[in-house]
Amino acid sequence: MFVAISVFLLVNYIQSTEIPAQQNRVARLTGEEFANAITLAVKGGTGFVYNYTFTRTIMNSPYVIHFQPGDSNTIIIEWTGAYGNFSYSYPIPAYEYKYGGCVSDKKLVSSECSNTITLVNNGSALLIKQFGD
Repeated sequence: MFVAISVFLLVNYIQSTEIPAQQNRVARLTGEEFANAITLAVKGGTGFVYNYTFTRTIMNSPYVIHFQPGDSNTIIIEWTGAYGNFSYSYPIPAYEYKYGGCVSDKKLVSSECSNTITLVNNGSALLIKQFGD
């Protein structure tokens, strides 16, 4: 009986520590996908247009993407999950970035407006535009 209870407690503990790791992994991958889409649009060159559709939530919670071109040339994803706050930074190419639609103050809130951004490269700048619903 003691062995069975011990095994149950051990398995329960392992599962409870695995859930935050899985949430962490999903948040990191979501930010990485944004960075990859931006990198693709910049490297696509003049005339490249890409509609990137993203998930509105991570494990039922919205997240924020902060665009920080210039000195740091990064984007940052911030997400609050059941097990705490997650924040990750990703490099993006050095380029001129412009923002439109619902992307204000270089910030995209996943739960606001549509879940698609349009990336338009005119050869000198990349427009990142999120449309309303």
